[in-house]
Amino acid sequence: PGERPARRLLSRLHPADIAELVPLLTPDEVAELWRTLLELRLAARTLRELDGDARERVLEQLADEQVSTVIGRLSAHDAVDLLESLDPERRQRLLDGLDAARAAQLSNLLRYGPATAGGLMDPEVPRFFADETVAATLERVRTLAEERRLFYLYVMDEREHLLGIVSLWQLVSAAPERRLREILSGEVVTVRADTPQEEVAQVFQRYDLLMMPVVDADGRLAGAIHVDDVLDVVEASATEDLYRLANLDVHEDLATAPARSVRLRLPWLLINLATASLAAFVVSLFQETIAKYVILAVFMPIVAGMGGNAGTQTLTLMVRGIALGEMDLRRSGVVIARQTLVGFMNGLLTGLALGLAALAWERNAVLSGVLMFAQTLNLTVAGFFGALVPVALKQMRLDPALGSSIFVTTATDVGGFLSFLGTSTLLLSILSP
Repeated sequence: PGERPARRLLSRLHPADIAELVPLLTPDEVAELWRTLLELRLAARTLRELDGDARERVLEQLADEQVSTVIGRLSAHDAVDLLESLDPERRQRLLDGLDAARAAQLSNLLRYGPATAGGLMDPEVPRFFADETVAATLERVRTLAEERRLFYLYVMDEREHLLGIVSLWQLVSAAPERRLREILSGEVVTVRADTPQEEVAQVFQRYDLLMMPVVDADGRLAGAIHVDDVLDVVEASATEDLYRLANLDVHEDLATAPARSVRLRLPWLLINLATASLAAFVVSLFQETIAKYVILAVFMPIVAGMGGNAGTQTLTLMVRGIALGEMDLRRSGVVIARQTLVGFMNGLLTGLALGLAALAWERNAVLSGVLMFAQTLNLTVAGFFGALVPVALKQMRLDPALGSSIFVTTATDVGGFLSFLGTSTLLLSILSP
């Protein structure tokens, strides 16, 4: 009895809103929902809105025939995203069931990989040949404009090598009998199909592009990338860096099952436990000093905490700079030296403030001096390691954000405790009443 109202409700909802309901449903409810969405021709658009575990769970419940129907209604780029989330055996089975032209197109995109220009591009971009007249091109544009947005026309020779672009303004203002080769602009920004997606995003940002053609190794037009796809890359990259700075797995979200979340987080927490134990071991070396002068325990968290905060500031700046291509790794030594100097200057100023506060509190000039020295040294260490760790990881071809926070925090904790408690131990006879 409630089936018809449910169908009416689903037909009125946006696919993004339907996708938010999927993680809340039982497997049987998901299966029933998808049968209805397939009938309403909303399944493809809803599946496109899902990500992470939710999409995997849905695909596991759909039969191959249902997935093939969805693939047939998706754009080539979205179809490739779906196929990449499947195991190789099922992926090949689905490709074999498609018509030859569609299968060849998707196989070609799968070859480039999801993190490249080839994986981002729309291979169905309209192609125009140099000898076409303006009048004939306008007729094609009117027809194509009903189905897609057109910013530029990509003009090719007879072998499909990209010659240049024609803007819509150039097209409508040219004489009808002129040929495209006479009005095209040869100054066109392109990327190769194997260009990493991060570099693609940087090119879009540098030239303020709305759309960019992608060419193969021989200069033939392979497709085009829309700025919308690049925004998705930037968002995904930023999310990935944020997760990794916090030592989280990028596949975890709010809908992830508790057991899986524990499994994903536990390894990094155990590593953090080991590094924290190292800092605790350093403190244990100075138990007698702390017992004789208990006020040191009050200032220890301040010195270590300030170092951790300063290290995180530098680390965040470095990870962002590397991700956006703002830093030349060949000049990494200069950048590390600059960040170390910034850490020293911040340490000097905050150390002076901390030392004056300690002097007003404890009326002990030596303690004040120890705190100023420890704070300066620890923030210098924070600037150095906050810059060094992501650069070292990048040079080892690892993600600069991967585990960086753990190593930098360990360096600042150990450096802070050593500098503060070590100096206090040396001056204990002066500090003692």
